[in-house]
Amino acid sequence: MSDPGQCAPMGQAPAGAITIPPEVVNAALESIGKFFQPICGVDPESNVKDFLDASKSFKRAEILSRYAPLESRRLLEIGSGFGTNLAVWIKHFHVDGYGAEPGSLGFNGGYHASKILFQANGIDPGRVVDAFGEELPFPDRSFDIVYSANVLEHTRDPERVFAEAVRVLRPGGVLHMELPNYLSYFEGHYMVLQPPIVWKPILPFWVRFVFRRDPAFARTLQTQINPLWCRRMVKKLGRSHRLELVSDGSELFLENLSRPFQFEMQSVRSRLGRVLALVQKLNRGNWMGRLIVAAQGYYPIYLTVRKTA
Repeated sequence: MSDPGQCAPMGQAPAGAITIPPEVVNAALESIGKFFQPICGVDPESNVKDFLDASKSFKRAEILSRYAPLESRRLLEIGSGFGTNLAVWIKHFHVDGYGAEPGSLGFNGGYHASKILFQANGIDPGRVVDAFGEELPFPDRSFDIVYSANVLEHTRDPERVFAEAVRVLRPGGVLHMELPNYLSYFEGHYMVLQPPIVWKPILPFWVRFVFRRDPAFARTLQTQINPLWCRRMVKKLGRSHRLELVSDGSELFLENLSRPFQFEMQSVRSRLGRVLALVQKLNRGNWMGRLIVAAQGYYPIYLTVRKTA
C-alpha cells in the first residue's frame, strides 16, 4: 500500500491516488461526456471530471467496508467501466481485483480505456476481461466480494446478472450493488426529480414532456429495479443458494438525511443540494426519512447480500 493511501482517511482520496492518462480522459470526453450532455444537461468536461474522480472510490470503499473487509480480498467488479474504482482499490487496499466490462462498441469505451489506465498505474491490464454481466467467464465460487455500481439498470437481463454474481461468489462472500431506485423521487441519469416510477413507459413520457429531454435513453433503462424487486431476487436465488439479505441501504439513507448530505457527484450536488437542505431542516427526528423508507422511496439502493453456503 502506498504511503499516501495509508495516510488518507478511507473516505478521502490522497493527492495523486492514481494516474489518469490523457488518453483515458479524452476517451471519456468523446464517449460518456458527449453522450450524457443532452441527457443530464451537464457539460462534458464537468461530467468526466466527476466520473473519473478517484475520491468516489474511497467513499465506495468506506461503505463496502461496513459489510466486508477489502484488504487482500479477491474481488470482481461487474461493469468496471474506465477502471478508476478497481485501480484505486488494487493500489490502496491491496484488493486482488478483477473487472468485467464489455469490449464491444458502445457509448462508453471503458474496456479499452481501462487497460490504458491499468498499465499507467503498474497494474496488469489482463485483470479486466471482455465480458457481459450475464455471462461471467469465471468458475463458481471464485470471489470473496462481487461489486457493481450503477450497472444493473443498463444490462439486458438484470436477473441473470444477479444470478451470475451469486454463482461466482464464495461461501461467506458478499455481493454489494449500488442501484437506482425507481420507486424514488430522483432519476440519476437525467438528474431530475420524478414521481415514483412503477411502469416503464412513464419515465420516457416524463423526461420528454416535463423536461424536454430525449426519451430514447430512458427506454433502455431497467425501471423494475427497486427494493421490492431486490428482495424478490434474493428470495428467488435463495432457493438454490443460501443467501442472507444484509442491507438494502435504507439505514444509510436515514444516516445521510440526519447529517450534512454527502453527494458522490458534484453535478448532483448542484442540482439537489438546495432541495435536500430544505428537507433536512424540516426533517426533525428524521420523521421524513422514516416516511420515505416506509414508502420504499430511498435513493440509492445499497444492496448487500451474503452467501452463507
